[in-house]
Amino acid sequence: MPLPRWISLPLCLALAAVLAAPSLAEEAVAPPAAVAAPVAADPSTSAAAPTLPPAADASPLQLRLEGLAAATKPQVAGFPLASVPVLVELYRQRGFTPLWQRQGQVTDLLAAIARSPDEGLSPSDFQPQAIEKALGGQGLAGLSGPGRDDADLLLTDSLLRYVHHRQYGKLDPAAIDRKLNYAEPATLGDLVTQLDVALDAPDLADHLTYLVREPAFYARLKVGLARYRTAASNGGWAPLPAGVKLAPGARDPRVPALRERLRSTGEYRGEAPADPKVYDPGLADAVKAFQKSQGLPDDGVVGGRTLTELNVPVDKRIDQIRINLERMRWVYRDLPDDYLLVDLIGFRAYQMRGAEPQWSTRVQIGRADRQTPTFRDQVEYLELNPTWTVPPTILKNDILPKARTNPGYVAKKGLKAIDRNGRTVPLSAVNWNLPAGSFPYSLRQDGGGAKAALGKIKFMFPNRFAVYLHDTPSRHLFNQPVRMTSSGCVRVDQPFELAERVLGDPERWSQEDLKAVVGKGKTRTVRLKEPLDIILAYWTADGREDGAVRFRRDMYGRDEAVLTALAGDARMRVQLPPPPPPAPEPLPVAPESGAPAPAEAPIQTPVQVQAAPVAQTQAPEVAAQTGLSAAQGAPSL
Repeated sequence: MPLPRWISLPLCLALAAVLAAPSLAEEAVAPPAAVAAPVAADPSTSAAAPTLPPAADASPLQLRLEGLAAATKPQVAGFPLASVPVLVELYRQRGFTPLWQRQGQVTDLLAAIARSPDEGLSPSDFQPQAIEKALGGQGLAGLSGPGRDDADLLLTDSLLRYVHHRQYGKLDPAAIDRKLNYAEPATLGDLVTQLDVALDAPDLADHLTYLVREPAFYARLKVGLARYRTAASNGGWAPLPAGVKLAPGARDPRVPALRERLRSTGEYRGEAPADPKVYDPGLADAVKAFQKSQGLPDDGVVGGRTLTELNVPVDKRIDQIRINLERMRWVYRDLPDDYLLVDLIGFRAYQMRGAEPQWSTRVQIGRADRQTPTFRDQVEYLELNPTWTVPPTILKNDILPKARTNPGYVAKKGLKAIDRNGRTVPLSAVNWNLPAGSFPYSLRQDGGGAKAALGKIKFMFPNRFAVYLHDTPSRHLFNQPVRMTSSGCVRVDQPFELAERVLGDPERWSQEDLKAVVGKGKTRTVRLKEPLDIILAYWTADGREDGAVRFRRDMYGRDEAVLTALAGDARMRVQLPPPPPPAPEPLPVAPESGAPAPAEAPIQTPVQVQAAPVAQTQAPEVAAQTGLSAAQGAPSL
């Protein structure tokens, strides 16, 4: 295939190398395998690209990028680059000329970097020291030659980091724990487009300020972060000493310290009473507000649990807020006004419209050993009277051990044994002593019965984890305050009302209509008119409308890994475009006449498409509950 005349052979070879082997600062992600229509070539690499001089006349900046693309650890002035493929494509589209022409742009970028702690990020994430070193105190106008190119590359790399971290988060959630987190990576084309828009913005400072349409849950937590940073700048708070419970009306020498502790985070705003040691009604209101924000009984009594939460140091609270701002960045980009939010450790699901919830219901989530993952997806359809096929992990860990000691257990659960030919086998003929790995049957439960594990309704959003929302016969568990009771999926307390709201067609699908269909006992699929976004969120801190922050226990123990990763130099994960299809082979030329010889007809062979093995793409802890194929998102019957 001939090379376009605007790109040199060394740059082509270097680009091929960098796409095949990502740098330390950047992780390339291969595009998903096509299973339908062929993928069109990326427009940014099409023949419509700008025509540049031949390789012999390549600019120094183009040659510099060729070298960086070929480097194992690409660096400029000793500083690593976040994503060489993104930089190469951006500069290619702009003719390999310097992109930073106004000193005001540099000032705006550095100012945005200085404000990045407001987002819970660190200025060092964007290497401002590299920019300052490259500028050498002169500004762009005082630079020329290789030094000018270095400054331009470092500025663009810093802008790329800023745009990426604000839009997608600094971290790749799957890199922290791919069994429990997922978010779509940024694409090369999207990042290049966003950088283009930023560089062309008449006011870069304004553009970077409003780079993201922040949903209310993110904006409110940022307000909370500012409140806690103010408290930290004022010295934070000393731990309150232990002692007898403090109740309204009591007089105690610890009361003044309690009052100042709550003043530092905004719950207490009034003046102290004449006797500051008296636990007055204003302080009681402040304690109740604090307790409510922590998910504690708001009785105004300062006992052991309330004291423990009051004594968490301010620096730890700031870290907790930063962790959750990062988690929110994984899912908040281009979020529509209407969506479902499952607050996992708040044990509630919310129907959201804009900033406020319109409705909510209690949920049960995965146990500590079978945790519910976190990600964003779209609800596509509902299943009424859903069937359930016992997945391998539950078969191995739960069903077979109990069946060996109690052969009647399987029948009591309403399960059928299905052989590999799809025939139902009498349970009395099954050898329950076989190991799970060689057990020749699948166990299936029909939908519609009183014992149906998935209840009457299942809410489907096919995903790599094969989790979903569903009804449950274990309704008594909703009365527990901590509802970590499932094997990974989310059990819903009010499935019929949720279904009516999700379908959004009460004339056709009211709760009564749904119950009538369910009452017929047959499994049925009902598709939504439009897919509805859903977020499964694990947030141990979230902001309230009044500026307070509600903190939760880290029940799955996930916070520390995110905090550690935030402190490091995370790899930038970029989805690369698919390679262009190979050029067709030229037809052979007949030696006598010079006319093309007819090509032999190709042998037609059937094409088989095989999904990736489930074990490589989903968490076994989650697969245990669902029995879904990660590739298909449907019951594996």
